[in-house]
Amino acid sequence: MNGRRRKQTLGMALGALTLGVGLLGSAYAAGDGTTQSPAYQSSIKVPDQRNGERREAAKLATLAKIDATRATSAALAQVPGTLRRVALDNENGNLVYSVEIKTASNAIKDVKVDAGNGAVVHVDTPSDEEEAEE
Repeated sequence: MNGRRRKQTLGMALGALTLGVGLLGSAYAAGDGTTQSPAYQSSIKVPDQRNGERREAAKLATLAKIDATRATSAALAQVPGTLRRVALDNENGNLVYSVEIKTASNAIKDVKVDAGNGAVVHVDTPSDEEEAEE
């Protein structure tokens, strides 16, 4: 009987382990397993665009509630410096202006401005790879 009970216990433990691994796998599959980047949210959500960049750019322009001038003013109020470039971007479904500013200390800051309400939602320093792409 002792051997039979041990086999039953082992069988139940393996069954529970298999069930646990299956549940973890399905939970992982439900999400993509990554943290969304950027972590901020804008007031305008952009639907998934599969029509190419040119069509996407035209669509983004029609969704924006503020213009590049207002976005630039908001960015420069938050991060004083010299404007390098401004672009309307879809950042993981968030419609933002990406305003690149060179500060007095020669640091480059990428200021994200909500294209719906003009609020600064994020400020970061572009990586060397991003600067090289431009």
